[in-house]
Amino acid sequence: MRPRIYLAGPTVFHADADDAGARLVALCDKHGCEGLYPLDFALDGDMSASTIQAACLRELRTAEGVVADLSPFRGPHADDGTAFELGFAYALGIPIWAYSTDPRTLMERIPGTRAATGHVRDAAGLLIENFGRAHNSMLSESILHLATSPETAIEMAAAALRR
Repeated sequence: MRPRIYLAGPTVFHADADDAGARLVALCDKHGCEGLYPLDFALDGDMSASTIQAACLRELRTAEGVVADLSPFRGPHADDGTAFELGFAYALGIPIWAYSTDPRTLMERIPGTRAATGHVRDAAGLLIENFGRAHNSMLSESILHLATSPETAIEMAAAALRR
């Protein structure tokens, strides 16, 4: 049986969501895995928020691994739905690989000002994490590797899961 990789990310919101999902699934297939793309199962029948969530979590429970798009989405951070799925996967012990179109650290990505305390704060006065990571520590510490392309992340996940 081929390892199943859940493909998390905001790709489902893109104008070319079906084609983009098909490309991700094809990359999984190329590397000997089955790609689980949310639009392939979450839109069956009733399209309420609760049925979409239930379908995604049901499929995620069947996955041996997750590859997530953590590219900035509607701001400097990853999509919140993707972040939820990663927390769920992490709690289940499912290994996570990710990719981002912007791998810069939060300090590089978010404009800030150094406060008298030495901490850097954004325009709203909120602390910007300074751990040298591209994402909040809860995400960055949950993933095995952050790649700069889906091809690399899927290739790495597939190689590890086929062992």
